[in-house]
Amino acid sequence: VVSTQSTWGAMNYSIPPADRLKSKGIAGRIIPAIATTTSLVAGLVSLELYKLVQGHVNPEKFKNGFANLALPFFAFSEPLPAPKQKYYDTEWTLWDRFEMEAIQPGKDKEMTLQEFMDYFQNEHKLEITMLSQGVSMLYSFFMQAAKREERMKMPVSEVVKTVSKKDIDPWVRAIVFELCCNDTDGEDVEVPYVKYNLPAQH
Repeated sequence: VVSTQSTWGAMNYSIPPADRLKSKGIAGRIIPAIATTTSLVAGLVSLELYKLVQGHVNPEKFKNGFANLALPFFAFSEPLPAPKQKYYDTEWTLWDRFEMEAIQPGKDKEMTLQEFMDYFQNEHKLEITMLSQGVSMLYSFFMQAAKREERMKMPVSEVVKTVSKKDIDPWVRAIVFELCCNDTDGEDVEVPYVKYNLPAQH
């Protein structure tokens, strides 16, 4: 069972699978860790979860924990709130996302790259100057006009496949995009990532 589960996990994260013997060796080394550091971390995390369940929102009520059982050393500090950024009157942190459905309400097929760009222009008054996914540059204002026009007519997921030169794995439910945008004054603005929810069949 352990070997099968590790193989599934390896496939999910695109790492080399381990055979039964290797899995047994890895599991054997994990047991001492579970009995020591892992149990300590699980306990500290559980204490913080109690605070969440109780409804605390003040960062000063929570604690970061640092531990080294070999010394032994234990230390706690107050977490800092995520830095806030702003575009127009909207404040956001690194925990925020734009969330979009590939198939918009009232439509029966996935949006094109042009419709994606228009959505941000119309809904958020943001002009996308560059769009990337991972290491793939899907769109930029300085790319060749012919290439840009070709991509604008394609569904967004097809643009991702074309540029990355690989299929989207069937278990992937969403793609994360990074944007560079200009506001209505033509100034660069920092904006959150985009979580693009793929259609059921892609």
